[in-house]
Amino acid sequence: MSHRSPGFSLVELLVGMAFLSLFGLAVHQCCRALLLGARVLEAASEAQEAARLGVQLIVADAREAGFRPSGPLPDGIRRAGPNVLAIARDLDGDGDLDDANERVSYQYAADRHALLRQLGDAPPQPLLGDLDDDGLFFTYLGSDGAPLLSGGAELDADQRARVRRIAVQLRIAVHHQYGDPVRVEQHATATLRNVE
Repeated sequence: MSHRSPGFSLVELLVGMAFLSLFGLAVHQCCRALLLGARVLEAASEAQEAARLGVQLIVADAREAGFRPSGPLPDGIRRAGPNVLAIARDLDGDGDLDDANERVSYQYAADRHALLRQLGDAPPQPLLGDLDDDGLFFTYLGSDGAPLLSGGAELDADQRARVRRIAVQLRIAVHHQYGDPVRVEQHATATLRNVE
């Protein structure tokens, strides 16, 4: 009669180690997927916040297009196109538009996928990066709510004078190493504050 010593055989140890390895691999893959998901959510959250802040800044400036304490400026909207908006306002009522922040423009730089903001005669500065293709779009609405822009061209002086509201759409596409870009979109409408 053979007497077996307590413990595991070599085969039992190898099978146990194989199961432990598979379990460890499954835990690693699960943790990796959770980490990737958290990073993608973080990128989406940052993109959403950047788009929201960008739209809020544009809308705040657009509301004041043509503002002057004594009454509206005749040419408060200087440029109005699908990807460009330039406004003027006389914030201090001194009659000129040379003070800080009285002339502001926004435009989409397709070559850099960036939103540019220009104050006065200063060169345009990047405000937001990672814009999607055609990531900035303006729609200009008259008093009846109908769009004034057609065919992708800029509005002429008569059309700009009829603008009462400006709708802003901003799309950001954040590229990351984990797959397809995260795309977010924000939009808002500015009602001009001081129009005739």
